[in-house]
Amino acid sequence: MADITRDIRAALESKLNNMSGIPTIAWENWTFDPPTDQSYIAPRLLFTRREPSVTGPNPQIYYRGVFVVDCYVPSGGQLGPSTADSLAESILNEFESSTDINTSSCDVHIRTAEREQGRTEGAFYMVPVLISWQTYQ
Repeated sequence: MADITRDIRAALESKLNNMSGIPTIAWENWTFDPPTDQSYIAPRLLFTRREPSVTGPNPQIYYRGVFVVDCYVPSGGQLGPSTADSLAESILNEFESSTDINTSSCDVHIRTAEREQGRTEGAFYMVPVLISWQTYQ
């Protein structure tokens, strides 16, 4: 049975990349030097579970994880927490609970989408969005 972790990543990242109105994306493992006067988002894919869905020979494999999208806006000036909140809300709406992302090799199901408390990180105010997902193979 082929590992589908690349397909899961491709499905989630493609959905994020195809959103309209989002700022620059700082992809994992890419060099990115954020300009301090522009907003950006930084996604990270965390795999939390890979296990047989039942006991016995040749079971389906259950995958589960979290797609974290950190929303960064410049601190100070005219941009306040509401700008980061709006950006987080647009991502939450795109990855609404019960959304299915269909690919040729798997269907990624969004279990939950929620945001955490924002915080200042250097020259930016950041709001993390946590998207819990699952799929079977």
